[in-house]
Amino acid sequence: MTFTISFIVYTLFIIAVGLFSARYARRSDEDYFLAGRSLGPWVAALSASASSESGWVTLGLVGWAFAFGYSAYWIIPGCLLGFIFNWFVVAGRLRDRSRALESLTLPDFFAFNYRERYPILRVLSVLVIIVAMVLYVAAQFGAAGKSFAAAFDNLNYQAGVLIGAAIVLAYVVLGGFRAACWTDFIQALIMVGTLVVFPIYLIATTDGGFGGLRDTLTSAAEQADFTSFSAIDAGDPAAGEKMRGLLPPWIPQAAQASTAALIGFLLGHGALGINFGYPGQPHVLVRFKALRERKEAVIGGVISCVWAILIYWGAVTIGLIVRAKAIEGAPWAAVLEADLNPENLGAGDEGLVLAAKNLIEYGILSGLVLAAVLAAICSTADSQLVVATSSAANDLYSRLADRQRRVAHLLVNRVTLVVLCVIAVLIVIGGEIPIFGFVLKHGWAVLGASFGPQMILCLLWRRASYAGCVAGMAVGFTLALAWPLIYDPQATGVEVYNLPLAFICAMVVNVLVSLAFPSKQPAEASTP
Repeated sequence: MTFTISFIVYTLFIIAVGLFSARYARRSDEDYFLAGRSLGPWVAALSASASSESGWVTLGLVGWAFAFGYSAYWIIPGCLLGFIFNWFVVAGRLRDRSRALESLTLPDFFAFNYRERYPILRVLSVLVIIVAMVLYVAAQFGAAGKSFAAAFDNLNYQAGVLIGAAIVLAYVVLGGFRAACWTDFIQALIMVGTLVVFPIYLIATTDGGFGGLRDTLTSAAEQADFTSFSAIDAGDPAAGEKMRGLLPPWIPQAAQASTAALIGFLLGHGALGINFGYPGQPHVLVRFKALRERKEAVIGGVISCVWAILIYWGAVTIGLIVRAKAIEGAPWAAVLEADLNPENLGAGDEGLVLAAKNLIEYGILSGLVLAAVLAAICSTADSQLVVATSSAANDLYSRLADRQRRVAHLLVNRVTLVVLCVIAVLIVIGGEIPIFGFVLKHGWAVLGASFGPQMILCLLWRRASYAGCVAGMAVGFTLALAWPLIYDPQATGVEVYNLPLAFICAMVVNVLVSLAFPSKQPAEASTP
């Protein structure tokens, strides 16, 4: 009972913060989408971090570590490099350029920067955002469904999806971007507190401490010769049979088999390949545009990097602890292990919630852990819904269809938000999905490959042209979507993550087309 009450209190508090922030939202598009460009370093850093690290951390990454062991720690450099590049290279430049162009959204930014005459780039940008964000938000609602079903015996997955969507809508519809930033700031603090304190608590209450945990995992590893996810992705039947008995080493044996396999692992979605996505996430980039001053990007970068290291370490460590409990025969963890197979790599997603429910003696504390899971989900879903809404309502309707403002734009924004939220719910309410792989191979990869190369070249290369941006964005978007459908890892035994591949191809195409078809006017001289 205490568990439920503590969670309800947290939820009501978050909704109240979001509704309170609406009081400070001046009735303008700039305030609804950019909070009046008034974010300080702490709010910008923690809200940006929380919006990028969603349920794929508190559920997906815990489940990934549960299944694949120590190699999951590769996620720390796999994401940290992206944080560093975003804050210390992209953030300040984007803040200054977007303010000079008076652009509210990412499609605005590209269209104004290249003085677009016909809305080709704008429409393409909106298409990318709508497709990727709906998939991304759908994954967050799927994570909410899994969390609630694992936490409350009287709730099923479908009910959890609906509850998660309702909580997000309750405060985002009224408060917009300002509400998303304020609530994300609080949620980021809750996430880091939980993902640091909880694994330390679990280690301290484990017989033998960290050494006992390591011995349990090592003894299991010596009982079999399991390779890693590369073999599983390649359809190795033996790998599936051995999953229960062993956790792989830091560098999986399959990755050591050949140079191609090692590169595939390092650039995969479980290691360094995630870095390619950071410069292309609109829900993160919008925080840079809303910064109060450019110099605050440096402070924000330091805050974000420290936060990221802490939560990634915590999520992976919790996954390893849950796996150790399964090896030791804990009934609640054994259920996760029993479902672990190559066709169900999302089986360990509920590890954090179940660990909190079964290993913490005080219900109020376990309720806070569930609150942290919901914080990760909501902090991403709210930001993505605001970005997707701004693209559909502002960049299409307001800019192209209703320039005379015959209909209140804030009303259009909110109606669009509700519609997109409903579509996202419909995508996942029919059944569970593996959170980690779904997010990183779909929403994250599509956004990163479509916008990342174009943003980097726009900010850092004077010869980047309008034609190059359109071509690069089209290639990144198409290849990121198509590659998982056309590439069969079973045929090669090597993972080829769609994000790095599509990112590199998009950048090369942008450069070549920019050289062949230069803009008549340098981007620096562009005005809206």
